[in-house]
Amino acid sequence: MKRSLLWLGLTSLAACATPPGAQDSGITPPIAWSGAATGGGLIAEDAAGVEQAWWKSFGDPVLDRLIDQALSGNKSLQVAKARVLEARAGQSGAQAALLPVLNGTASVSRGNQGYATSNKVINIREANLQASWEADIFGKNQARVGEAAAIAQSVEADAQALTVTLLAEVARNYFELRNEQEQIRITRENLGTQQRTLELIRAQQVGALSSDLDVERTAAQVSTTSAQLPALESAFEVTLHRLNVLLGAPPGQTPDAALARPQPLNPLTSAILVAAPAHVLANRPDVRAAERRFAASLSASDAATREFYPTISLTALFGVQDSSAFSTAPWSLGAGLVQPILNFGRIRSQIDAADARQTQSLLTYQQTVLEALEDMENALSAYVHETRRQHDLDLAAQENRRAVTLANQQYKAGYSGLLDLLVAQHDALAAESALAASDAQMRKSLVAIYAAAGGGWSL
Repeated sequence: MKRSLLWLGLTSLAACATPPGAQDSGITPPIAWSGAATGGGLIAEDAAGVEQAWWKSFGDPVLDRLIDQALSGNKSLQVAKARVLEARAGQSGAQAALLPVLNGTASVSRGNQGYATSNKVINIREANLQASWEADIFGKNQARVGEAAAIAQSVEADAQALTVTLLAEVARNYFELRNEQEQIRITRENLGTQQRTLELIRAQQVGALSSDLDVERTAAQVSTTSAQLPALESAFEVTLHRLNVLLGAPPGQTPDAALARPQPLNPLTSAILVAAPAHVLANRPDVRAAERRFAASLSASDAATREFYPTISLTALFGVQDSSAFSTAPWSLGAGLVQPILNFGRIRSQIDAADARQTQSLLTYQQTVLEALEDMENALSAYVHETRRQHDLDLAAQENRRAVTLANQQYKAGYSGLLDLLVAQHDALAAESALAASDAQMRKSLVAIYAAAGGGWSL
């Protein structure tokens, strides 16, 4: 019964060695986001939570499948998960230092040990149980356990932060891929229009209704537009390769069959809820990882200070020795104390080093908080201003399409020259390309908002 109570007490001692609680960075977050106050469909609400499965708000089944593949196949994420297991094993090892160590030994020997064996050759069989325990009265080992637990929590938060970054990277590359497909479509469509214009000019040249200069100008524009396609196709392939690697697949494959064919994307949600700064900081795993590393440094500093205190060890031995000459059951109980007296500043230097690491961890924690606030403000600002830019680009694209129609009609009727038509076609191509790029940028800016809020790690 007494042994059971002793074991229960030791186990409880190990369980009570917990890491320090949440630590304040010393930086007061703003009450509201300045970037969300300028409109653009952003609605800041104090009660709004952070969207975790944010990619579903785009309503794109292809994107949903890519996200699932990245979560299961990305190699960097698998490495991060393995690091979590390593850190947890380190925590378990630190907890084991609070409990007794029991070792068993056995040996068999044959020989003549002189007077000890009456000058006879005998066989000696021996078995022993040896137990030792460092009584952590002053809490040094418990502080080490707290440090290991905080480190394990920080590594787990690092893996969650990697998940946030990974999912945002998959979404950004997906939207960039769709944009490159759209750019290729727009370029090919305009190239077809310009080629038809060139055919018309050449036909008019036969009837002396157009000059060689008109033909050369039109042919030059066709060649210029055609020259854009190889760069766009190369960019498409590079983005596709990047998606493959993010999903854990060899480059050169199509991770989803639906990616091979262009498809229109759903319109973006008109209103987007944005969580308050305090909620964002509490949710972001990179901030939590920095806070846990600071907590670990507190425990490490505490453990270094407790090196000045005595180390008390308890030992016990129970064994059996048997031979043809004798049989005995040796046992022993003992206690030892080690008190540092003179170590030429070794302990003090360890304390100073631990204090310096604690200062570094605090400053890193504060820097992480500031950068988290910066990430969100930048993402909100980019989204709001791109919203305004897209509105103007949409008007410009409509006006340029009408200008091409009018220029074509006037050229055929003889009211304007070929140069006016070519300029109108060039401007229309540039406007449509800019509008498509703006739509992709809007989606990537929205992804940046979700990522800056720390969404995606808690599914």
